[in-house]
Amino acid sequence: MILLLGMAVLRKQAFWQYIRSPCRILFIFGLFGILAEVLSGVSSEGIASGLVKRNPPNEGELETEASVCLEKEKITYPVTLLIPERKYKPSEELERIQAAIDEIQDTFCGSNASLNEIVSNPNVSGSYQNGEVLAEWLFSDEEVISAEGTIFQEALGQEKEEIEAFVALSCGESEDIYRFSFQIQPLAKSREEAVLCEIKKQIGLQDETNPYVELPNEIDGQKATWQEVSSYQSIEILLLGILAAFASAYAAKEQREKQLQKRKRNMLLSYPEFVSKLSLLLGAGMTIPGGLRKMNQMYQRRKQAGGKEELVYEELNQMICELENGIGELRAYQRFSEKCDLQPYRKLVSLLVSGQRMGNCKLMEQLNEEADRVFLERKNAARKFGEEAGTKMLIPMMLMLFIVMAIVIIPAFLSIRVF
Repeated sequence: MILLLGMAVLRKQAFWQYIRSPCRILFIFGLFGILAEVLSGVSSEGIASGLVKRNPPNEGELETEASVCLEKEKITYPVTLLIPERKYKPSEELERIQAAIDEIQDTFCGSNASLNEIVSNPNVSGSYQNGEVLAEWLFSDEEVISAEGTIFQEALGQEKEEIEAFVALSCGESEDIYRFSFQIQPLAKSREEAVLCEIKKQIGLQDETNPYVELPNEIDGQKATWQEVSSYQSIEILLLGILAAFASAYAAKEQREKQLQKRKRNMLLSYPEFVSKLSLLLGAGMTIPGGLRKMNQMYQRRKQAGGKEELVYEELNQMICELENGIGELRAYQRFSEKCDLQPYRKLVSLLVSGQRMGNCKLMEQLNEEADRVFLERKNAARKFGEEAGTKMLIPMMLMLFIVMAIVIIPAFLSIRVF
């Protein structure tokens, strides 16, 4: 009330718009506090009067907080009261059992027409009267219907089968057994189901101690001939083999393409240095074949000293061997460009061929221009490769970020739950 009066007065003030929301929240929580106090007063009214109402049967014991004051000591002790649930009187238990029997009579048939025409699974429960009465079921033929009420149609013949049901009912200390009978109507079977039931019946009549089972020679008055079912295992294995062959061929193709791409990248990265060295040697006065031989000699010495293998120089070594074996220069240069199979090397070979006709002076200018151009291209290619490497590192970096976030956040949540 005081809070409402205060809010009514403050609404006329200019600063009311700034404190309006906090006041409303305070008012709502005040209402909740008053409501909680009223409810606690109602719940403690019975304790103050010295009477506590028990929980109904099957709802468990009642746990409540109270305080007791001793007159002479003038001290109040807080206590936790555990009040056992109420139990039925024997007459009440028998009434509940009878009510459970009535409930079974009303609900057992379920969707079936009557006890004489049970077709689908009946309603079988483990408790009745809202759980106050416990029930244990037993049927006279468990091969036809289980204790859970599941009907096995394959165990039925062509005629109705009468089944007796026994229900052990218990409520508190009282027990009773309810007994009744019903008839299960077999469903109409297809020809295949009828043949299967007949086969199972004849097999079930044989001696179970015999290590062999004799398959029926006659079913419904007709001679039966048995055959093995064709196995498709060999076809499945063949299909798996075909799939594996295609997968292997595809993997080999992908591997070859990766190797080819790696070879091309290696040769493209070696091209600027190759052109620069050749231009330097030709500028020193060497002929084209002499410069190529000198480059090959330098590579072989570096390789023998433990240097890495470079594909373009391996092809150059092959070309030098062909020159020494008597192949003409033009033919050797042509084979070199075909093996390298890259446009820059084809252009270099065309420059070397034209240089033989125009002389080293003109060739030197062209080689210098080519060297400047390819060094710029290599710089751009290196930048591109760096960007690709950065893109490939993006996924591992994201995974590391999620791991670090999990390491930081999970302990925080666990600590919140603990407190």
